[in-house]
Amino acid sequence: MYFQPIYCLHSNKIKGYESLARFLTTPYKTPDVWFQNAENIGLGEELEMLAVQNVMQSLGDFHEGSYVSINVSPKHVISGSLLKMLADFDCTNVVIEITEHSPIYDYNVMRQSLKPLKDKGVRLAIDDVGAGYSSFQHILELEADIIKLDISLTQNINKDRSKFLLAKALLGFAKAINCTVIAEGIENNQELMSLKELGINNVQGYFIGKPSPLDDALNLFKTGVNLH
Repeated sequence: MYFQPIYCLHSNKIKGYESLARFLTTPYKTPDVWFQNAENIGLGEELEMLAVQNVMQSLGDFHEGSYVSINVSPKHVISGSLLKMLADFDCTNVVIEITEHSPIYDYNVMRQSLKPLKDKGVRLAIDDVGAGYSSFQHILELEADIIKLDISLTQNINKDRSKFLLAKALLGFAKAINCTVIAEGIENNQELMSLKELGINNVQGYFIGKPSPLDDALNLFKTGVNLH
């Protein structure tokens, strides 16, 4: 598992990390290929829960006050697999991310499945917001704690007025429902300054820090993020 920092511009500190699976093989294949291959042979749930387990076993290594987000398929929330995996862990610093690319066929069932997780302290983030229609429906139906703006919206936001205005509208909506906004895919200072102008305080992307092994991720917190 690799970890990418989520940085708070208000406090100038790393406040969380997104966990991301990496498969270091030759020839290299992207994570989506491995997860799809596992799904094709009936081992999708086992592989995803193994990734979750690896993250949870590392949770005690992170600095106090930080959180870790984990990408989870809705069907593994609904099946109860995630709840079972997290049963023996303290989840007060855990966020689960639901992507717009993952279909949810019954929001009522999904809400019922999320309740025991939220009772354990798990927070919910909707990933890829702005990339398509599904992410907006996820926000409306699932009472998210965090909205993550997709790179398709934040990339070149300093040059594209339409993107800037859409992000502004989403920020206003998020404030109205008491939801935190994280802007993903930040790759340069110009994009960062535009988001700061909007009042978006939480950012993630290669300009902040690339996904890295646990020790390197923790070391970045100690050395500080250089935004220049």
